[in-house]
Amino acid sequence: MTRVIPAIKACFPSMNKHVVLQHDNATLHRVITDEVLACVSTDGWTFVDSLLPSKRCDISLRVIRATLAAFALFESDKLVDAFLTLQAVMRLVLENNGGNQLRLPHLGKKALRRRETHDQRVLSISSSLGYQ
Repeated sequence: MTRVIPAIKACFPSMNKHVVLQHDNATLHRVITDEVLACVSTDGWTFVDSLLPSKRCDISLRVIRATLAAFALFESDKLVDAFLTLQAVMRLVLENNGGNQLRLPHLGKKALRRRETHDQRVLSISSSLGYQ
């Protein structure tokens, strides 16, 4: 906690200073108490403790089924648009060293679709990040 909390405050100065510290159900090396959280919740920062959701197989299967059902409701063009937007956001996050204070430019997805250049766009984003 003496290294993690200061690192979070230094690396993620943001307008939303509410941080959820999640951990699995494994035994902790140190117990995070309400008193500890109160001590580090200073200067407008609020830290809370939360357990990760269970990784039971039936829960994972329900999430996968619900995700597939949601994808089935969308037209393929809408899915492509969503992933192009996601790629653009991830690229901006990487270019801004993990920050989220960025403006997403207009991507012109309809024009890309008319020119059928989605694939080139995806490849150019991937290659600019060093992937082939």
